Amino acid sequence: MFTVRNIDLKRQPKFKPRKVHKMQIKARSVFINRTYDDFTELGLSSFVEMDTVYSFKESKKALLTFFFTEEKLFLAFLINRYSVGAVRVVFDHLERRMGTFHFQKRFEYVLTDRGSEFGDPKALETGVDDIQRSSIYFCDPMRSGQKGALEQAHTMLRDVLPKGTSFEYLTQTDVKRIVNHMNSTPRASLDGRTPYEVALEHFGKETIKAFQLKLISPDEVNLTLKLIRFNH
Repeated sequence: MFTVRNIDLKRQPKFKPRKVHKMQIKARSVFINRTYDDFTELGLSSFVEMDTVYSFKESKKALLTFFFTEEKLFLAFLINRYSVGAVRVVFDHLERRMGTFHFQKRFEYVLTDRGSEFGDPKALETGVDDIQRSSIYFCDPMRSGQKGALEQAHTMLRDVLPKGTSFEYLTQTDVKRIVNHMNSTPRASLDGRTPYEVALEHFGKETIKAFQLKLISPDEVNLTLKLIRFNH
């Protein structure tokens, strides 16, 4: 144990001082009653964490990601630009597929960071029929660990799409394939079950269908660079 060096570890050599790569929300009024302290006062054990994963620095494409903390379920959607409008398109799409009632139930409380693409929370919280569908809260500045479960899921994602990968040729079909393999990976925190299995039990078939998820056979799960091959 004492002879292990940083270079022998899978992740340790990659760690560098954290930098802010996103444009941050500048309007302080956005955070009124939406701070991390406000969120913790709710005492929630089950909620959704939200973030964006950036492509190669010269690309405007990104992945909008969600993590359901109780089920350990991961979702990701390709967006063409870093904007509230692009994020809202995904919210609207999910609400239409799920129905407003089920969307409200699954996305009742959302915790995210202070990236500018989340800078108009009321626009994201308001549904297609002007009904409030969600409540959004923000982590403290430079405290991504406050949504650490999603950050851990991103490390799995980066095994398939390493930092520096361009998303220009990535399709939503590619993204769904990655998501399905991630959600078909057993978790010790779920007593060896997969996020897919637990979400199916908690959410039901209709929600799983709305998320367009499917279970991958354990011997076929692949979370390596070979999962996505860019043939474009």
